[in-house]
Amino acid sequence: MSHPTLELKRAYLALRRALEQTIRPFNFSVGQFDVLQFLLHEDGMEHRELQKRLAVASPTLTNILNGMERDGHLLRELDDQDARVRRLHLSDAARKLCASPEFCDAGDALVEKMFKGFTDEERRAFLVALRKVESNLDTGNH
Repeated sequence: MSHPTLELKRAYLALRRALEQTIRPFNFSVGQFDVLQFLLHEDGMEHRELQKRLAVASPTLTNILNGMERDGHLLRELDDQDARVRRLHLSDAARKLCASPEFCDAGDALVEKMFKGFTDEERRAFLVALRKVESNLDTGNH
């Protein structure tokens, strides 16, 4: 039997490979896809907050954002209240792409593949367990 940390790492790497294959036709990197996911749910997030949530170094995030801005998927705007703060917004083009049937179908197919053979209850329990693992590991790290 393998160690739980290795099993989780192997599952993460398999997900990353499948995600790379899924988003390749849309010309996104995994890092860019992660940014898309956060900004689709919380548009206008601060650079520092996104960096914290993605757990990446500032230069790494800056490179990801530069590519997205260059490709017309991201807008950086100064905060109305604090000129030192940059807010990140998805462009209309990025939102349109993310809402397209092709993009949605690709994402749905990935999730379906990921949960193949799971019952609805197993799927719910798995997601609860993942959140619990995350919470256990993050306790005391903030």
